[in-house]
Amino acid sequence: MKKLIKNCQIVTSEKIIEGDILIEDGIIKDLIPNFFDGKPKTAKKLVSSSFETIDAEGKYILPGLIEVHGHMREPGLTHKENVETGTQAALAGGVTTIIDMPNTKPPTVTIDLLNEKIHKIYPNRSFTDYAFFMGASSDKLSELEKVNPKDIAGVKIFTAGHETTPTTIPDDLTLGKVIKILAKRNILLAVHAEDQYLINEYNSKFKKTGRTDATLWSEIRGTSVVTTAVARIIALASKYPKFKLYLLHLSTPEEYSLLEDAKKKGMNVYGELVGYQLVFNTDDYKKYGNKIKVSPAIRSPKDQQQLWQIFRNGQVDVLCSEHTPHEWETKNQPDMWKAQSGTPGVQETLPAVITGWMKQFGKNKIEEGLMKIAFCSSENPAKIFSFKGKGGIKVGNDADLIILDPNSIWEVKKSDLFSKCGWSAYEGMKLNGRPSMTFLRGELVYNNGKIIGDAMGRWINH
Repeated sequence: MKKLIKNCQIVTSEKIIEGDILIEDGIIKDLIPNFFDGKPKTAKKLVSSSFETIDAEGKYILPGLIEVHGHMREPGLTHKENVETGTQAALAGGVTTIIDMPNTKPPTVTIDLLNEKIHKIYPNRSFTDYAFFMGASSDKLSELEKVNPKDIAGVKIFTAGHETTPTTIPDDLTLGKVIKILAKRNILLAVHAEDQYLINEYNSKFKKTGRTDATLWSEIRGTSVVTTAVARIIALASKYPKFKLYLLHLSTPEEYSLLEDAKKKGMNVYGELVGYQLVFNTDDYKKYGNKIKVSPAIRSPKDQQQLWQIFRNGQVDVLCSEHTPHEWETKNQPDMWKAQSGTPGVQETLPAVITGWMKQFGKNKIEEGLMKIAFCSSENPAKIFSFKGKGGIKVGNDADLIILDPNSIWEVKKSDLFSKCGWSAYEGMKLNGRPSMTFLRGELVYNNGKIIGDAMGRWINH
């Protein structure tokens, strides 16, 4: 059946189009502007009994978001999250595609474990479309030489660890081996870049103080920890001009300077920003404590202001939530050393960023912000990871769409949350722009707080 979504403000990265969207067989068949050469023209003539018509009433329609950094926690960590609950939370947050992360239990560092996700864990259970990062460990590098590049979005490595990262590759010798293998096979490398050696030094130093407060985390994992690691990985990757390098969750202006320099030298390198860095800063530890213990750590108010400008200036390639759910017991404690690192947010990040944008730059600049989100959270991720048919509202793409009103207010409550972990650092906040509807390949899958229908997510391979 054909669908017509009418009276839309259609958001692309370049402009906002007032008009209607025609959907057929799950694909965007046509975009019909309300005005041609200044003259009104609508799609009313298309409406017939064979159409399902949805009136968007002047709301904004964005492309379905791509969560590049989703921890769905299967296998082995289903007390934190599972595929069903995590992808339902994603739909509620306007996310229609996720890339699942490999730090599960056991970590996804072999082809057999990857195939378990592809063929057993995800089919008929995911409410979003999905792809996978494979992990890497120093004792199983041969797996990287055998994996089918079409089966993965890329390979993820940790140059430093924390409570839920059992495999790390801190040394340049092994990192160089990984890069050489992936460059030869044309596989993207995604890097959690923190310097393990500096962290070890700071851990030893600060444990002697007896401090256990949450603020300490940002002192241990300060700017030097991330910039040193980013500089090292860029230097190693620079030996391979066409190599595709993706830097996860950059959190400081200094890292973005390194990124820009690498791009100017012609490197194929991309940088990711996580929404919580735009929402929380180190002053917020007093209120939120270990709820906002994340890796890399939350930054200072000054750094946060600069990150907003970096985002606005177009220096961010991808904006995502880095959904990292943990059971409440591991977060609801005062001892920083015992709390696990990470925070959930795939459902809350879009409205949180919209709210933050309006506070930073004014409500009258909201369309600029929505266009940035369309680019960084949909169009560009699809391009970087070669997701055919995804990423942007254009004819021929999958009809993955979000309807939202940036003036609507959502007070975040636990009862609204779909994530199995059941808590949120955003709880109690009043956020603008919560999605009212989400469509996956033309099907309405989320409507005003409710998931519609069964899991219909598909695996995206190349």
